[in-house]
Amino acid sequence: MNARRFLALIGVGLVLAAAAAFLLLRPSGAQSAALDSRQRAMELLGAHLAKIQPDAKVLVLSNPFAKESGFLNEKALFEKAGLRGLRRGLGAKASVEVVFPEILPEYFANPQSVMIPSDSRTPLSFLMRPASVDALAEAHPGHRFIVSLIGLPAGVDQLKLWDPKDPHAFALLLPDLRLLGPPARTLEAFQQGKLLAAVAEDESGAPFLV
Repeated sequence: MNARRFLALIGVGLVLAAAAAFLLLRPSGAQSAALDSRQRAMELLGAHLAKIQPDAKVLVLSNPFAKESGFLNEKALFEKAGLRGLRRGLGAKASVEVVFPEILPEYFANPQSVMIPSDSRTPLSFLMRPASVDALAEAHPGHRFIVSLIGLPAGVDQLKLWDPKDPHAFALLLPDLRLLGPPARTLEAFQQGKLLAAVAEDESGAPFLV
């Protein structure tokens, strides 16, 4: 076999390998649409924060279970889509630090011991150890904006970060605002500046700011 034919065969092999990888890595139609929706939602949130402070330092609360998951794991794909949208919305001047709150130890000992409402869009709200959120903020001074991809922790009103005198403020993706109590408490959180923005979805699934 001459060298030219050998190189041609290698080239064909590389093309076939790339095509196979594309087919294996490509999300399904429904999953792809959901990933696109998540990215758009976070881009909308990021653009809103950029208007408030273009050079903001943003601390992102991400899914701890996605941290050790594989590249193709659904949790990892959704976290990556959210972060991609957030960074795009924030722009080049902002900086983003991704952190992972701790999970309640009792969940690992007995998952059934932690009650999670079946209709909550942020089940991790009930699994996060609240004190770890305070600790993560203390470990990253200067990151005033806290964007959560996983909701607010249950018992958020007990956080040091939630004190009206604390400079930190939250922006949320598809939050379960029932954690704050009556609607008046949510309104108060916005008025006090503890909640900067939240992204919800209309009936068609299109994201909008709250």
